[in-house]
Amino acid sequence: MSQNADTMRRGLDAINAFMRGELSSEAYAEGLDPQIEMLWRDRQTYPDFPQHLRGLPEFIAFCEQYRDGWIHLVQEPLELIEAPGDRIVALVRQSGRGRQSGVPIVIHFFELCTIRDGKMRKIEYFRHRADALKAAGLEA
Repeated sequence: MSQNADTMRRGLDAINAFMRGELSSEAYAEGLDPQIEMLWRDRQTYPDFPQHLRGLPEFIAFCEQYRDGWIHLVQEPLELIEAPGDRIVALVRQSGRGRQSGVPIVIHFFELCTIRDGKMRKIEYFRHRADALKAAGLEA
């Protein structure tokens, strides 16, 4: 497994621990580049947040609010694909249950992650594999 794949797996382990309340916001932030960016490429996904988050304060605020809406939320990598430029594409399965509604969810999405100095620098979300691969510079 590559160093970027290891970083990706550690990042998913950290978000899962954070979502369970086992990791503080400060401890979670240690694995993130201070200039981290998160963006949704397909459409406005969360109306209370901008489509493009920049920096640790915005990123952590989003994660804290997201955590408050779910219980038993877990993200697991189903596939990792190396990409040029210290990037990796991941097919992620996310499952959980709405905190207020109790409704279970299972969704799949693609992440294109840019790694800098062993930390997550940018996370881009896609619904479709072909879009993620194209953004990564790989053929679908």
